[in-house]
Amino acid sequence: MNAVELLRQIANQGFNDALQEQVIALGDAELAYRFAHELPQADLDKLEVLIVTAQDPRIAYEFALIKAERGGDIQQLQEVVIASADGGLMILFAADVETADIERLEEAVRQHPDSKYSLLFEAEMRQKGFY
Repeated sequence: MNAVELLRQIANQGFNDALQEQVIALGDAELAYRFAHELPQADLDKLEVLIVTAQDPRIAYEFALIKAERGGDIQQLQEVVIASADGGLMILFAADVETADIERLEEAVRQHPDSKYSLLFEAEMRQKGFY
């Protein structure tokens, strides 16, 4: 079964463990994110393994938003974003993801070769009331 067929099945049937296992078996990080987004019953820890393995920082960020909102640990997802060296995404992560380690992200942003990210980080944190 491909991802499109699986999405149709999820839309028709809702959550069940068998569908979640099929999502994991496909190894598609974006599908895992969509599954978690649409179905609050999804096992976020199982899906996170797939997301972290994919090393796609944008999907890791989006998944972290869901996981943090539902009270889960987002540290591995944060490390995927930091490892990407995407300064803009690190700023978004710090600003938007509940329980993000602001100090860890600030340290990573300050090590970025483009100093504009440090200035943007500071401005965003001030706007959010973190500084």
